[in-house]
Amino acid sequence: MIRIFARLRSLPERIRFRVYPRLARYKLDRATLHARELQEGQPPLRILVDNTVLDLAITHESRWITTGAVQWGKEVRHTGYQARVPVYSPGNKSEKYRNATYLTGIAHLARVGAIELCQSAELDDERFRQPVGRYRGYGYFDYSLFSGIKMESVDGSAFTTLGPSWMKLPSPEQQQRTRLAQSDDRLFHDLYALLREQLGKKCDQDAWHIRTAERHGAFCFLTTDRPLLLACKSLSKKEPLRSLRTKIMSPADLGSYLAIRPVPPHLLTYNDASWFVRMDHTMPEQRRRRRSEYQ
Repeated sequence: MIRIFARLRSLPERIRFRVYPRLARYKLDRATLHARELQEGQPPLRILVDNTVLDLAITHESRWITTGAVQWGKEVRHTGYQARVPVYSPGNKSEKYRNATYLTGIAHLARVGAIELCQSAELDDERFRQPVGRYRGYGYFDYSLFSGIKMESVDGSAFTTLGPSWMKLPSPEQQQRTRLAQSDDRLFHDLYALLREQLGKKCDQDAWHIRTAERHGAFCFLTTDRPLLLACKSLSKKEPLRSLRTKIMSPADLGSYLAIRPVPPHLLTYNDASWFVRMDHTMPEQRRRRRSEYQ
């Protein structure tokens, strides 16, 4: 009898595990219908994805859900469990959340083959210097909108030389900057000279990524780097930005261009879930947890 009551209590959650992924798929199909119709019979749009977008794509993280204190002998123990929760609430008004609502549809278009998401050698090299969890999630129950989507590099790999401190090698970042400065690509140097007007000397990586997108026929360079987006908009009538075929866009810009309807990420909370899920919670301050907070 106890087992029957336990199964009845868990029935609503078991139904949600079955129904919500199907509901999310239905909402994504509807939200991207026009974009898929426009791309039908056409080669998929190639999109070079900035690492800032991979960061934004982590829309669910692992959070400790407290269930109260219990007496354990002479001690009081605080109990709880780990669960997947959305980073943002549906009522979030931030620009980051707005971009995330369009990124849901962009990821869906990539899964159905309407667009092709790509990486590059120098973007890979940038990720190499960062904590792995920044782009894949730090917690066991974290979820990325790009989960299962393979992104190929358009130009192979870049190799950073590593060694013990006694070799006195330049840092990986300095090696990358030196490698870019030694390039004889005219477009890169022109872009760098233009972007320096507003972004300063450290915009060489941004200039290289835009150059890579242009050289490899990408429809756009997708980024959430706000200073870069504002600079490119301000300088768009100047060469060489004016003559580029590649666009520099945010997920919201690309979503609007493709007529994608925004889909709140919390609707995907049960996607690929196999453990506890709490849609009624969000991460503290509605932001991703820092790596130090997991330690």
